[in-house]
Amino acid sequence: MVEMVKFFLREEWKGKYAIVGAFLYIFTAVLITFLSLPGMDRPHFSAIFWIVVVFTTLQGISKSFIQMRKNNFVFWHQICSPVDFLAARLICSALLMIVFTLFAYAVFTLMHGQVSEGGPSFLLVCLVTGIGISSIFTISSSIATKTDNPGVLLPVLTFPVILPLILIGSKAGKKAIDELGFSILLPDLLVLMAFNVLIVVMGLVLVRFIWRE
Repeated sequence: MVEMVKFFLREEWKGKYAIVGAFLYIFTAVLITFLSLPGMDRPHFSAIFWIVVVFTTLQGISKSFIQMRKNNFVFWHQICSPVDFLAARLICSALLMIVFTLFAYAVFTLMHGQVSEGGPSFLLVCLVTGIGISSIFTISSSIATKTDNPGVLLPVLTFPVILPLILIGSKAGKKAIDELGFSILLPDLLVLMAFNVLIVVMGLVLVRFIWRE
């Protein structure tokens, strides 16, 4: 499993244009927000941060299966199980999403300043939510790649599932920015973690049937 994760990370680095593009999109989007809203308040910080993270990281996350050819699945079928394959992909996507989220938060803080003392709690919420987002896009792309138009089908499969996750994450993020305390934030974090676990379990179950097609 560890070797597969290392392999996928090396593959992502070989095709690093998508990753570099995601970093560039994040920086550009944050720069636009700084020029448009130089005195950003707390509600705007939370809302715009999520917009930037979700729509700029799609470039680097959703390509995991979309770029694979059907012959690649035959190759992987001979050397590993579908569960191991998807698990390695999920870990790789989660690591990329963590890097993107940390970079976005660092750039936001650098340009807009520390909006609230609840920054660490807000970052924790963002990381947990980001892992869920990366899992959804990885699993959805594994389904979409089996069709003739994966790029068209991917948003259709993804956004109905990702919407409740973003709503919970944005709600929890606002609580963190408003400095309501970790005890108030904990229930939302537990819901996010449970949602993430459910997504991963469902993906590992579905991949067995997807793999056979």
